[in-house]
Amino acid sequence: MGERVRYPDHEARHPWLERLLNAYQLCDEAVRADLAEQTTRRGVAIACGPGCRNCCIDQVIPVSEFEVLGLWWYASEILEGPVQEELKQRLLGYGEVGECAFLVDGRCCVYPLRPFVCRQYYVFSTPCAPGENVFDTRLNDAFCAGQSCARDLAWQLIPLYGVAEENVDWLYESGYVSRKGKHLHTLPLDNIVMHMKTATHLRKARNA
Repeated sequence: MGERVRYPDHEARHPWLERLLNAYQLCDEAVRADLAEQTTRRGVAIACGPGCRNCCIDQVIPVSEFEVLGLWWYASEILEGPVQEELKQRLLGYGEVGECAFLVDGRCCVYPLRPFVCRQYYVFSTPCAPGENVFDTRLNDAFCAGQSCARDLAWQLIPLYGVAEENVDWLYESGYVSRKGKHLHTLPLDNIVMHMKTATHLRKARNA
């Protein structure tokens, strides 16, 4: 079982962050279990691995507002130095489906806070070719893991919208979270840059 990433001081200030990180941990555990089962059943390991980034290019990424808030927080409060500076340039004016804005030097610079869809989709047999949609070219090799934990994720995330717990189940059944979703490339990601600059200024002031 993998360790849940923890940012105690930040989680104390941002209750939504604790729930989001809990949800990501639940998702990751379910994904690991599914991939282990699928690897045994198929007799072949997943083809995804370090350095593979074809799924980060020309893909539409659905996100909830709290996934976006997590990206915003991580980029502003945790990233620093050259990686953050490069990300600022990538975010300015970003708005087209293409290479993900958070892909810096070929790596996901917000990996601990990557969205659910980035955690759940895998391919078996051979890696994706550039521009390949495996759901069209070889559906049997494509696999969406961790779907069994969807209700548990809903119990972490739906209350963040101000929903009473007694309403979580029926809202989950009605597709509440998916209706709240947006596509990452359509959002004003350049707004994150201003928050990055503010966070950097505050860090410098605290350390002065």
